[in-house]
Amino acid sequence: MLTMTLNAQTDMVWDTYGVGFTVPDNFVIEANNAEEFTADNGKLFVSILPFEDETVTTEDLAEVVDGFAKDLSYDRIHEGDAIDIDDFTGYYIKGRKDGTNAVLLALLDKESSTNLLVVIVYIDGYEDAAVDMASSFYAYD
Repeated sequence: MLTMTLNAQTDMVWDTYGVGFTVPDNFVIEANNAEEFTADNGKLFVSILPFEDETVTTEDLAEVVDGFAKDLSYDRIHEGDAIDIDDFTGYYIKGRKDGTNAVLLALLDKESSTNLLVVIVYIDGYEDAAVDMASSFYAYD
């Protein structure tokens, strides 16, 4: 007997900053205001924080993400890498804290000075889903 599991996906949007991303369709929004956007489904949790700094450049992104991870007490477990997705240039690392896995990234909006710090926490076995979510960000008008 062949069993197939389809994981339906849906777009989530943060209208305050005109950003969207794809998540499993069972995600629930916990906070959606000017200071933060958080949502989860029990296996994956995403938190997005804006920062406006027009002096941050692509060359600064690795340092920004490393500082962000350090501030949150995550140990870096994966060398970082640059990412270029839709309207964003970014940098990400994978981290671990107290047995919790996370993808931490900084995204620079190519069209404005509004940038995003993102933490995607995931349980074991959901790394691919977390990476997929991290690579799905887009800006909209």
